[in-house]
Amino acid sequence: MNSNVSLIIVSYKVKREIFNCIRSIIESKPKINFEIIVVDNDEKNTIEEDLKKQFPRVKYVKSPKNIGFGAGCNLGSKYARGEVLFLVNPDTEVPEGTIDNLYNFLISDKNIGAVSPILLNNRGVPYFVQGSELINPINAVFSLSGIYKLFPKNWIAENFFYKDWDRKAVREMDVVPGTSLMIKKKVFDEIGGFDEEFFLFFEEADLCKRLKIKGYRNYSVPDAKIIHFGGISTKKRNDIKEIFSKSRFYYFKKWYGSFLALILKLFFRFNKNLLFLTIILFLAALLRFYKLGSTMEFIGDQGWFYLSARDLLLTGNIPLVGITSSHTWLHQGPLWTYILSLIFLISNFNPVAPAYFTAIFSVLSTFLIYRVGTILFSRQTGLVSGLLYAVSPLTVLHSRMPYHTTLIPFFSLLFILFIYKWLSGKAMFFPAVILVLSILYNLELSTTSLWIVLVLFMVYGIYKKKQFVSKLKNPKIILLSIIGFIVPMLPILIYDFNHGFPQTFKFIAWIGYKFLKFFGLPGVGSITEQSSYLTVLNFFLESYGRLIFAESYQIALILLIISFSLFFFILYKDIGKKKIQLGYLLIGIYFIISFLGFLIAKTSSEAYLPIFFPPIIIIAGLVFNKLIVSNTFKLIGITFLIILVSFNVYPLFKNNSRINEGLSFKNRLNAVGRIIALTQDQEYNLLGKGEGSQFESFTMNYEYLLWWKSHPASRESVKTKIIISETSKGIIIEKK
Repeated sequence: MNSNVSLIIVSYKVKREIFNCIRSIIESKPKINFEIIVVDNDEKNTIEEDLKKQFPRVKYVKSPKNIGFGAGCNLGSKYARGEVLFLVNPDTEVPEGTIDNLYNFLISDKNIGAVSPILLNNRGVPYFVQGSELINPINAVFSLSGIYKLFPKNWIAENFFYKDWDRKAVREMDVVPGTSLMIKKKVFDEIGGFDEEFFLFFEEADLCKRLKIKGYRNYSVPDAKIIHFGGISTKKRNDIKEIFSKSRFYYFKKWYGSFLALILKLFFRFNKNLLFLTIILFLAALLRFYKLGSTMEFIGDQGWFYLSARDLLLTGNIPLVGITSSHTWLHQGPLWTYILSLIFLISNFNPVAPAYFTAIFSVLSTFLIYRVGTILFSRQTGLVSGLLYAVSPLTVLHSRMPYHTTLIPFFSLLFILFIYKWLSGKAMFFPAVILVLSILYNLELSTTSLWIVLVLFMVYGIYKKKQFVSKLKNPKIILLSIIGFIVPMLPILIYDFNHGFPQTFKFIAWIGYKFLKFFGLPGVGSITEQSSYLTVLNFFLESYGRLIFAESYQIALILLIISFSLFFFILYKDIGKKKIQLGYLLIGIYFIISFLGFLIAKTSSEAYLPIFFPPIIIIAGLVFNKLIVSNTFKLIGITFLIILVSFNVYPLFKNNSRINEGLSFKNRLNAVGRIIALTQDQEYNLLGKGEGSQFESFTMNYEYLLWWKSHPASRESVKTKIIISETSKGIIIEKK
């Protein structure tokens, strides 16, 4: 005997719920003939045997895999003998009279497309959303995005969800819920069933739209009710947000084109977290670009790189190394010179252009520290870390100074991210780790300590026979790692081969000597110490204050003690439990090894600081996040964070000394103007006088600016001498 209604239930990991649903259908005792078809989307067959025992009359259909809701309904319809299909979610219960009332209403008019009952929650209260208008870009923006969360009573959303409907009278609506949807099989087949590109979500909106285009009308019928417990299957998946986004994108692509779908996709991604991130990045950009053209830091060592990049472009001679380090037998890498030459090529040698480049990179570092904090810990930790980095007086200062050390935080963050990915089992990130370490060596020799971090993890992995090491035997990974090392290091290796290997073997030997001396080996030869350990430690603590909270050294010191104590306590406790969180371990080892290298070097130099920016700020971000998420200290954490941000930001606008601790670029340009006025058409030599003038690079910043102004100093010894000295009060120019 043919059935009037074929009930189709698509099942996915809901054994208990679907059995309750079937039982409720049978107990509702419909007056019309019906059949029940269960389409099993589960990867494993977990319900067939019990289903056939408890409900022998139910048809069981096994899909080849989890094909999604719409495709599951289509599959079930192929086995249906009823003139009407009733598509029912498994997490529902069907009260008495529902099937009969829906069926009678549906067949009463040939122009009716789909009908749905009133959806009730488990307390018997109707849900607010019982259907909607056809989805279009305008109502989607105001009803299905973050705008609706902020303004739930906007009139577009109210019309979209039929707020004026009392849920008691029959209501024609554009889209009825797919939770329980009844439709004539002939009509269902006529429009081609569900579009199977929709795995889940938006399939009923698409179906109802096609019904409307064909001239059918859809209704909600209050005389029929169904209890919907909601989201049982979806709770068992961790990719629901991705599925929802994909279906939404496909819906708009199908009906409104790819371009508009892409625009809407970008808009829908804009949520509360993205809003905060946008504000953070805007703040970072504002602080880094504010008065940059006039207040940029421009010291003599920067001038060395500027002149080197200029000469590369003018003469074609490619330097193999960069400026000498604090130990004059060692050089920094030439990478910054190469980068500057490209910037000058584009900007016609504009001296401010590199500052805009480094400022952009610092904004990117703000985003990157957000990503690293999010991936290693949590999104909120990432946001707090990004905020701290954005407003940090020291990161702002360094970003406005185009120098070889300015890019270190960016590549240090990439190192953390890539090594984390590698340690998490993604072996293809290992060559990226090698590449980034080679770039960092090029930028600043002090970053060599991060190679030790890599070696420690390698040794541990070999000893424990971890997969993240065993996977490195892949020839492709080995080849890419070699390339990642050689490409950035090639100029240095060529220089080394021709100069007795000072940058590699001698440097490694020197590091070994400094390490042994740190642990008690007596000094030998003529190697002298630059600073005492106490001086170096005091420099580090002062720099921490400038990094986190420049207004108060004492408060910054308290924050340092609290944040590091809490961080390393958590790490110690995890080690004791043998449940170490990789993020904590990585940041902890990164900081310890870097700090040990800093102490061993025994040099109080600003060049040693950028490597510390990422771990220090992430550790502070973790502490603030723990305060914010706790019920007890939430208000304290938020209040202190607001105070810290406010006191870091306001002085940067009020006092130029916070964005330039020395003489500004404007001061130096004025000095260059005075030199040009003094010398006019005369040839002249440029000499330095006073503190710092013993260094060859002391006047190189002025030398570049004078060349840029088409009034270069002579390279030959001439009669006219221009003597430059710098004091806290300004620049003194003398002519002799």
